[in-house]
Amino acid sequence: MQIKRLIFVLALLPLLSFAGKSERLALPKELQGSIIPNFFVLAIDNNNELYRDDIKETAKKSGAKRVVLSFFATWCVSCREEFAILKKNADELEKRGVQVYLINVGESVHAYGAKAREMAEKYAGNTFPCYFDPNAVLHASFGLAGQGEDLTLPLTLVLDSNLRALNILVGKMGDDFPQVLWEEP
Repeated sequence: MQIKRLIFVLALLPLLSFAGKSERLALPKELQGSIIPNFFVLAIDNNNELYRDDIKETAKKSGAKRVVLSFFATWCVSCREEFAILKKNADELEKRGVQVYLINVGESVHAYGAKAREMAEKYAGNTFPCYFDPNAVLHASFGLAGQGEDLTLPLTLVLDSNLRALNILVGKMGDDFPQVLWEEP
């Protein structure tokens, strides 16, 4: 009987990881205080680019209160779950003034473009724009991972409308997601 209880408890452990608050990282020095460092990412079609100032201008025009950069990779199962939650709450996110960008990180747009597009469409619909940071330049310039370090995904960077970092969420989202995207830190 003891073995059956132990097996039952061990089977429940992964389910218990969904409970609670989303894990937050401390802001690295690169993201403390002022606007995030300048950057650009590639559109999923590999023909266009998106720059930091484009995001800021779009936020200003739309009246967004928050900008969310959701970093993902095609191998990341938890990223799919995050996309599904974002899609399910798309109307509420828009109502709350949250602008979301999906950014594939560390994968080549040439090799993984179709797979990333398929993943984004399947789990997030066509609700949020999708871009590529193939060399994980943003992670390095934002102080989120050093050169050669493994990326922890999903990683969600929450910014205010002036593109100052408010929160960094990492790993599986807790039961405070997506509310944590629009709440005051």
